[in-house]
Amino acid sequence: MTKGIRSSAVSRQYFMHLLAAINKPCDAGTAAELETCLPTWFDEAKFKRGQKFYSDNRFGILQGNFCGLAVLLSDQKGLRILEHTKKSSTTETARKRYISTFMHMNDWYECELAPGSKSWKSLSQVRRMHLSASNSAKKRSLGFINQSEMALTTFGFMGFPVLRPHLLGIRHDNREDREAFVHFWAVIGFMLGVQDEFNMCLFPLEVVEMICHTVIRYVFVPSLQLESPLLRHMLGAVVDAFTSYVPLVSYESVLFMTRRLIGIPGYQYMVDMEKEYICRPIVSKSDLDEILDNLTPRDGYRQVGAMYRAIFSDKLRLYTVKELPDEINHNYADMTKGETNGTYTQLPGDDDQKSSELQLRELMGLKHNQALVVTTVEDDSEWSTYRNDSKLALLSYRDQTNVRWTIQCLNMCNTTIGRYLNETVLSIALYRLRRLMGN
Repeated sequence: MTKGIRSSAVSRQYFMHLLAAINKPCDAGTAAELETCLPTWFDEAKFKRGQKFYSDNRFGILQGNFCGLAVLLSDQKGLRILEHTKKSSTTETARKRYISTFMHMNDWYECELAPGSKSWKSLSQVRRMHLSASNSAKKRSLGFINQSEMALTTFGFMGFPVLRPHLLGIRHDNREDREAFVHFWAVIGFMLGVQDEFNMCLFPLEVVEMICHTVIRYVFVPSLQLESPLLRHMLGAVVDAFTSYVPLVSYESVLFMTRRLIGIPGYQYMVDMEKEYICRPIVSKSDLDEILDNLTPRDGYRQVGAMYRAIFSDKLRLYTVKELPDEINHNYADMTKGETNGTYTQLPGDDDQKSSELQLRELMGLKHNQALVVTTVEDDSEWSTYRNDSKLALLSYRDQTNVRWTIQCLNMCNTTIGRYLNETVLSIALYRLRRLMGN
């Protein structure tokens, strides 16, 4: 109990410190000024053990990474910077960018990390690309890539394997292996410019887990429900890029699997309910108001401020887009406002001379006959009553089939034969991707 309380306290402190870092660029200056070096706390044996944990669980970890990408794309400010690069908004450009990203990541997992090595050169190249994109976005008032965003990016790679290994077919009974995997990503984060004070992987394992639970509750659970046209477009391009190389993927099935891993109610298909968890409230409304006051006036955030006001809430929220009957459609603006359950017609604040409600509708691409309905959930006990697998039935037959078969394949990792079959299919896919990239 004492460890749990301490983990929550440290997680809260880290979370608040992290979100205050939106004014700290990940890197500044020019690419020529960047220095690549190992952190003083680098443990080679632990790093290599983290690499072995990956090689022993490739299938599940890469599935978690693919869903982690969808999580990262749900951030509207970062997504706009990505769109600005014009390197991932079409199927062809997305194929080139994300297959390249995948091959970079593969080098990190498989190669020795030493000056001049393939992995070392890869990390240096990725960091330079991030700096170039950040500088370009800053010139166009889209903000810059900050320490907060880069630290949260780490979650996209290690969060699901650490928190949800049982849903990914990952063997997780050895604590030292999991700690080594976290150390691996602490090193990669450092090499990509994350300062130690913002590196979530430098804490003890229990604290890392609580930090991940915290960002899930306060950032990713709401952001993954607020689906925007830009998210659909960009993630759709990624999915289309991999369709020829990775079986059983479609936009809707990937989004379903991601929401299932995050733990959003309605997506608990073939899930052990006893292992479902949402962290208790550890951040107050005044804390979040302070964050919003600091965040929403800044370049990059100002243009999507209403989205962040919908995300950062001390209460758990369920969001649903519903079609309005004509008689309600004409009068929806007069319906319930504020924190109570009902039609979400107004959020506090005013951004770019538009009301938050109008900006949020625009960001989500809502039509005139659609309303965003919010259900405010008081505590984790009530939250658990909403858990079910009802969202699966809303998918097309093809998407349902993709979800079912993907989960079956992940579960097969728990058997020797199933693991071998999955590894064989994955090896073929990796071979084809390497050939495409000329490796």
